[in-house]
Amino acid sequence: MQSILKNFWRQRSFRFIFVGAITTLANILLINLLVSYFKLNDPILRSLGNAFATEICLLLSFFCYRQFVWQAVWMGWQKVLFHELPRYHLSIISVIVIRIFLLFPLLDWLGVHYSLNTLIGIALGAASSYTLSNKFVFNIHKTYK
Repeated sequence: MQSILKNFWRQRSFRFIFVGAITTLANILLINLLVSYFKLNDPILRSLGNAFATEICLLLSFFCYRQFVWQAVWMGWQKVLFHELPRYHLSIISVIVIRIFLLFPLLDWLGVHYSLNTLIGIALGAASSYTLSNKFVFNIHKTYK
């Protein structure tokens, strides 16, 4: 059993799913906390809460993916913050924009609970995020040579 888990852990896609599940859970917990604590009872306020929760979890996921999924070589804070992080943001910005300004409000209007709504947005963005991050953000050999 232990060797099976080691084999799974060696696969980048498994690590991506694992870290993605953790950051997804963090996103759902954060949106629930924001809606409950700040009493976001209006669709616009819930959308703003979703945007805030998404950005916080985006930063968390960047560092988790960098460390555990792609295991990128440390290049110093300047290259990470001014090269990789902006590329990471750009690689998923379209997914986030669609999620915040189209998908979340539409599903909210249809009466989908904000937790399930958030989960749907995360699931739709996962596949494209993996591909873009692998090719555009953490491909160190192409990025910095």
